[in-house]
Amino acid sequence: MSICNATSLRVDLTHGKIEKSQTPDNGIGGRTWNSVTLMNELKPGVDPLGPDNILCIGVGPLTGSELIGTCRFIASAKSPLTGILGDSGARGFFAPELRWAGYQQIVFTGASDKWAYLFIDDDKVEIRDASHLVGLDITQTTVQLQDELHDPDLQVAAIGPAGENLVRYSIISCNLARAAGRTGMGAVMGSKKLKAIVVRGSKPVTPADPERFKNTCEQFKQRIEEHDEFEARHKFGTTKIMDSLANMGVLPAYHYRTALFDDLKKVNGTALRRDHVVKAKSCYNCNIYCSRYTYTKYNEGEGPEYEAQAGFTVKCGNPDLELAVGVSNTVNRLGLDCISMGEVIAWLMECSHEELISDADIDGIDLSWGSKEALLRLPEMVAHREGIGDLLAEGTKRAAKQFGEEAQKLTVEVKGLELFSADPRGIKGYALMNAVNSRGGDHYRGEPSIELTGDEELAMKRIGNRDAAHRLKEEGKGLLVNYAEHMGILSDSMTICKNISCCMVDVIGFDFAAEAYSGLHGHDITAQQLWETCSHVSQVEREFNIREGLRPEDDTLPARFVDHPIPDGPAKGTAIDIDRMVKDYYKEKGWKNN
Repeated sequence: MSICNATSLRVDLTHGKIEKSQTPDNGIGGRTWNSVTLMNELKPGVDPLGPDNILCIGVGPLTGSELIGTCRFIASAKSPLTGILGDSGARGFFAPELRWAGYQQIVFTGASDKWAYLFIDDDKVEIRDASHLVGLDITQTTVQLQDELHDPDLQVAAIGPAGENLVRYSIISCNLARAAGRTGMGAVMGSKKLKAIVVRGSKPVTPADPERFKNTCEQFKQRIEEHDEFEARHKFGTTKIMDSLANMGVLPAYHYRTALFDDLKKVNGTALRRDHVVKAKSCYNCNIYCSRYTYTKYNEGEGPEYEAQAGFTVKCGNPDLELAVGVSNTVNRLGLDCISMGEVIAWLMECSHEELISDADIDGIDLSWGSKEALLRLPEMVAHREGIGDLLAEGTKRAAKQFGEEAQKLTVEVKGLELFSADPRGIKGYALMNAVNSRGGDHYRGEPSIELTGDEELAMKRIGNRDAAHRLKEEGKGLLVNYAEHMGILSDSMTICKNISCCMVDVIGFDFAAEAYSGLHGHDITAQQLWETCSHVSQVEREFNIREGLRPEDDTLPARFVDHPIPDGPAKGTAIDIDRMVKDYYKEKGWKNN
């Protein structure tokens, strides 16, 4: 179903050719255009790190508009980490700038024979030499380009050493620390010898019905500021999650071995704000200011978000928050996905604890819980593929095969993508989302946040099932995840911040999104049209993955979450019947189990 088309840049890196085209008919922006492009144009079975892979950078028609939070771009390609659909989104200011330059998608094909960057200045688009940028981290690359082009406001999306060295979980980052972090999109850029994308735009987003669109924007601002999570998100951002997960009994302490962490108050959001936050930060046109600039004795930078905060503290048994913040900043600069990097380190520590590997197996590095040496050295080794870092750069699924069957059993991944820092057994909708979504083990595909509210009326309103409002119940979770998945696709197509659209429960829905699209385009677009487009793209992504070898039995969770209940804490004894929930989800989607 076509709601809108827009200008797409086609960049042939092999031949150095650039031309303008149109986005696909089936889509509403961002991820929907990208996924359809990959399905239509990518040959089955291509090497994700070969020149035949296609990299799409997409924004939506609402990106860069007056609507709060329309600040993201989506990077999509076949994932070098999972071998199936890969995509990831980044917030900040790069996406609005791309929209203001007049483009809503860039499609990169082929590969350059030397390092290059793409320069966009409205209608001026050039492939330029980037040989002098090789080896620079993301901060250095950004500053260097802004300096040499004499524009401190120039927007840069870049890769660091990790992307150059084809680390399978390397990132694309803009505004120094705003990462498209999941599924290895930075490695795809690296394989194409594309160091950065530089954008300057001067064409504002002009709605066709200004008054209607302005009214929608004002209503949305009010909804956000009146939401019961607004103050906490303004004060702590995602770092508020740590205390919430502790209260639920789903902390991933010591690599999911326990839900209890004695030093929680040393590493939670309150401690971060008290000891390390210098100032609040915001993405483009956002009234929450949920990010933060931090300072440590190791370095300074933006963040961390919850996943890095927990991944480098609770998950690996480290009570030193300053160390964790410093590691997070280093990981960002090197261009590594903090979730996958944190999982690699925590998994190694558990393997060492279980005497499955020794320090000697990884170049003599101390692997005891909370090891300062491991936290400081391993990201550098991985990013540069030095020593054991060369193996660890492949991700836990591949690396574990070198250490034996028991080490493989301790990995926490789905389809090769490492999971988030929460125990899925105690949040059943999130467990199902990790098992079935189209890019592998990931919660952020579409957050089933309704199950955290206990609000049965809201659950009935949105999906027609009261039980879905309760995180420890398995009933209704197929319905819930299907709805959350649609919300995720909608958000990735509007390219609006998911911390607003998916996590601030019910602040936006398909009806409200339809009003925003209608005001922008000047004609009525219905909630049903948006829902149907998201359904279509969900099916496209499924077909893409099946074409690349995905099987129904891959839609599951690691055995450690299925075969054993949570051992302690507030959710002690909670187990999960993932097969039952997957069947319910398949029924809702109309898919077969074989």
